[in-house]
Amino acid sequence: MISRKWSVLMAVAVVFWLVIPADAGFVMVEQNGETTLISKGRIKNASEGIVFIVNGPGDEMIFINDNQKTYSRGTTDEYCDTLNANFEQMMKGVPEEQRKMMEQMMAQGKETSGQDVSIVKLGDGGTIAGYKTVKYKVLAGGELFKEIWLTLDSSLMKEYKSLMPVLKKFNSCTNRMEMESSPENTPEYQKLSEAGFELKSVRYESGNPEPGTDVVQLKKKTIPESEFKVPSGYKQVSFAELVKAQME
Repeated sequence: MISRKWSVLMAVAVVFWLVIPADAGFVMVEQNGETTLISKGRIKNASEGIVFIVNGPGDEMIFINDNQKTYSRGTTDEYCDTLNANFEQMMKGVPEEQRKMMEQMMAQGKETSGQDVSIVKLGDGGTIAGYKTVKYKVLAGGELFKEIWLTLDSSLMKEYKSLMPVLKKFNSCTNRMEMESSPENTPEYQKLSEAGFELKSVRYESGNPEPGTDVVQLKKKTIPESEFKVPSGYKQVSFAELVKAQME
């Protein structure tokens, strides 16, 4: 089953897609040292041994494996179609009784996540990476689920809103394969995600805090075009081969 990391990674990448001049870009650094390059509607990030690039204008996703010297590329729809086909194939191999139990668990999880989710605005969240923020808390079933610090910068918001269809499309296909859904998939949470850019978040599991996004630097910088290109000599593999490798 696809790693939750990819879903989280995609959400973070889309959130920080910025409007920038043609000759410039941004470098975003998180507390754990993870770096994201942003330039001309494109984002580059590395996770779990895979370089991940999103080309916004072309609705294109690129995955590069430097160790195997391979890459996969295609549209978001093509990637989601591959995930759906892989999921259907996987379910065919599951015994009928177990398959029904899994389907019931997924249905119950999605129903639970849609109940009693509320967003509370706490006010000034201070300055993070040079941006003023507003702090919110997300309650699920009356319990604290997440704290979020958003920047409401108007130029960033303009670009973010234009990318919501891509984010929703990706989330829709990845959520199908989770045994249980999350308050993050509810309309209430989606509305909050449209309100600003997430610079910091803390998620709570059984009352215990688990740090999420934690941006410590977001600076303007010229980024070479070569950073967003597939290295010469790499072999192209299909999304199906990529997904299969991720699940092994």
